[in-house]
Amino acid sequence: MLNKLMLWGSRLSVFLLALSFVVPFLAPSDFPQLSLASLAVSPLILLNFIFLIYWLFRKKRKMILTGLVLVIAYLHFGPFIEISSEGDREDYRQSLKILSYNVRLFNAYEKDVDSIGVAEVISNMIREQKPDVIAIQEYYNPNSSEFSEYPYKFVHFHAKNKLGHAIFSKYPIVNKGAFDFNKTYNNSIYADIVKGRDTIRVYNLHLQSLGILPKMGYLQDGDSEVIRSRMSQAFVKQEIQLKEILAHKKTSPYPVLMCGDFNNTPFSYIYRQAKAGMKDSFLEKGNGIGTTFKFDFYPVRIDYILTSPSFDVITFETVENTFSDHSPVSATVGWPVKAD
Repeated sequence: MLNKLMLWGSRLSVFLLALSFVVPFLAPSDFPQLSLASLAVSPLILLNFIFLIYWLFRKKRKMILTGLVLVIAYLHFGPFIEISSEGDREDYRQSLKILSYNVRLFNAYEKDVDSIGVAEVISNMIREQKPDVIAIQEYYNPNSSEFSEYPYKFVHFHAKNKLGHAIFSKYPIVNKGAFDFNKTYNNSIYADIVKGRDTIRVYNLHLQSLGILPKMGYLQDGDSEVIRSRMSQAFVKQEIQLKEILAHKKTSPYPVLMCGDFNNTPFSYIYRQAKAGMKDSFLEKGNGIGTTFKFDFYPVRIDYILTSPSFDVITFETVENTFSDHSPVSATVGWPVKAD
C-alpha cells in the first residue's frame, strides 16, 4: 500500500514539476491563474528530491524519472544552491557596492515588534557592509535611522502615500525619476550616479505586493478563490509595472544596476523578464539558497540585485541581521578589468 502511494505521489510530483517548466514563459496577463504555479516550484523540487532519496534507498528504477526531471529543472531554472568565492576589488579600475533593503516602513506599524533597535541595526549594517549606495524599499518618514554618511539622496513618495522609496549615495546623483504606478500604492524609482568618469543608472524596484499575510493559516482560513484572484491579479500588475520599467531601461545610456523587492520568485515570468540580458548577482557570487523572505517557515528569494553584462560581480551577500520581514542583499560590482 505504501509503495503504491509513493509511486503515485512520485509520478504526480514529476508531472507537476515538468508542467512548471513552461510557467516562466507565460505572461500573467494571459494566464493569471497559472502564473501562481511559480510559487510551487521550490516545494516541488524539494518533494522530488525526497522521492529520489526514497527510490535510491529502495534501489528502484523509478528513481530514473525523478532524477531526470530534477536534472532538467537544474538546467532550466539554474542551480538550487550556490557555492561561490569572492573576487578582489583591487582587480578592477572602478568598483561600487550597493545594498538593497525592504525596511517594512522601519516597523512603524508593526505590533509586537521591537522598533527600538531599528536605527541600531541600520547603523551596524552600514558600518559592517560599507555600501556606496543604499536602495531602500518601503521608506517611511519620520524615522530615526541615520544616513548622514550619504550626502546625496533621492527620496520619493507615491502621491500622498506614506510608503516611499529611497536611494542614498556617497557619489553625486545627476538625474533621477520615479514610476508612480496607477491604482496601487507601489512605485519604483531610479537615479543616475556618477563615480569618477563613469555614470551608473540604479533602479530601485518595489513591484506589486501580493496582498496576503505570509502565513499558512491565512491561506487555510481565508476564501481560497478570493486569495487566488488577489494573487494572480497582483502578478498581472507586476507584469504591467515591470514592462514600464524595462521600456525605460532600454533608453538608458548607462550601464544599469536593478535591485529591490520584486515580490516574485526566480521561477516566475516576472523574474525571467527582469533578468533578460542581465546578471543575477546571487547566481554569480552568492552562497546557499539565497533566502530573503520567509512564508511562515518556508524560505523564498524575492529580493534581487541584477547588473548589466558590462559589470563583473565581485561579491554578494544576503545579510542575516534584519528587523524587517525581508533580509537585505548587497553586491559589489567592478568594471573593467585592469590591463596587465
